[in-house]
Amino acid sequence: MSTVRSGVEQAILVTVGAAALTRERAEAAVQELVKRGQMTSDEGRAAVERLVSKARPDGGDARGLVDKLEGGLQGALREVGVVTRGELEDVDLKLSELDHRLRLIEERLDATASEGDPGGET
Repeated sequence: MSTVRSGVEQAILVTVGAAALTRERAEAAVQELVKRGQMTSDEGRAAVERLVSKARPDGGDARGLVDKLEGGLQGALREVGVVTRGELEDVDLKLSELDHRLRLIEERLDATASEGDPGGET
């Protein structure tokens, strides 16, 4: 189970890291690649623009990339069998309903048994 925990922790760190990613950091990373000769400055500018456009799919929402990562994290958690809080609350409600119905049935059975037993013993 530690591998699942490790995977979840890594996914959370990636999500937090993506939220902290800024255009300036992306540009600094690209400038370093350009300085090393691994990328031209035009390729670097294009890469930064692609990254920014993915992070802001509607042109102003900086949560786009983070939302995608969170969706991937939720999918990964679902894949390993982790339930959501809402799902857990639904099961808890259903369990409470069943418990209540069982108590009602038991009360009816006790009342029926008492009626059939004049001494009151079961």
